[in-house]
Amino acid sequence: MKCIIFGYGYMGKIRYQVLRQHPQVESVKVWDPYLDRSKTNLGKDLLPADAPIPWSTIDAAFICTPNNVTSDLCVQALKNCRRVFCEKPPGRNFEEFCRIEEAAHAVPDHLLMFGFNHRLHPSVQAARTLIGEGGLGKVLYMKGTYGKSGGARYRESWRNQKEISGGGILLDQGIHMLDIFQTFLGPLTFVDAVLTDSFWRCGVEDNAFVLLRSRDDVPAFLHSSATLWKHTFRFEIGCEKGYLVASGFLSQSGSYGREMLVIGKRQFEDEALALGNPREEIIHFDRDDSWEKEVSEFLAAAVETRTPAHGTLAEARHVMELIQNVYQRRGQRKATKVTS
Repeated sequence: MKCIIFGYGYMGKIRYQVLRQHPQVESVKVWDPYLDRSKTNLGKDLLPADAPIPWSTIDAAFICTPNNVTSDLCVQALKNCRRVFCEKPPGRNFEEFCRIEEAAHAVPDHLLMFGFNHRLHPSVQAARTLIGEGGLGKVLYMKGTYGKSGGARYRESWRNQKEISGGGILLDQGIHMLDIFQTFLGPLTFVDAVLTDSFWRCGVEDNAFVLLRSRDDVPAFLHSSATLWKHTFRFEIGCEKGYLVASGFLSQSGSYGREMLVIGKRQFEDEALALGNPREEIIHFDRDDSWEKEVSEFLAAAVETRTPAHGTLAEARHVMELIQNVYQRRGQRKATKVTS
């Protein structure tokens, strides 16, 4: 399969490395007109900045660009090569996602998959096996915290310029936790949210507190933050027969700590002396193969002409609807404050 990557930033580089090593991939081209050719080792894989896109020779496109060009490129790629892998978020807002969705529906045999690799991390995968008949019973609640410290150049990042990104830390990072919630609980509905921009003051939220509910009335709470001075990835799942706590996160920077999963099983006073302090099992993980799994699923779906098992159009729609609801609530609260 002949692939093209649009955008050679952080995500584009990861996808390039994975695609280059995949046995089903014959060649990988990179299109990024803002890239300094002299500072890369891409060689002939990097297309000239003024060259036309060689659509007639491309089997699949990977969109790894800033959010403001994502929807246009997705639409263009769907029309020209039908097989598209798009990084999250799918556009700056729900309207741009709907443009992608409309373009996909216009191509009957298309393949469209979105990059939500966090659900494929080992701690998330291990937790899924323990829910329900896996031993811990039904889920009673979920809580997730995903945050970073920003950094000295945080304000300069395109991710915090609303005209380019479309939103702040919720759209940039919290979207992954929303996807994880829905992996366990199915589609969620919005209950309430509080957004703040109290430290970085970029004009987009630097903290998002979001309350959600599943169809079975299971509550889920997300805190997505750019003012957690300690990089944090953590989610908790309370179940009928115990609990799970995933923390740490295998990343290229290593700043989120070692990825691990704590498994605790419920014990009452007729089962143990120390009520409320059950013995816990801890599993550590040392390899993140989520990128390989994600790309392999996309390429397998292309060969088998089927819908991908995850990162689907419907799943992307659910998270973008939730984020739209959160941003609309912020607008309502601002209007209320002005008129009160």
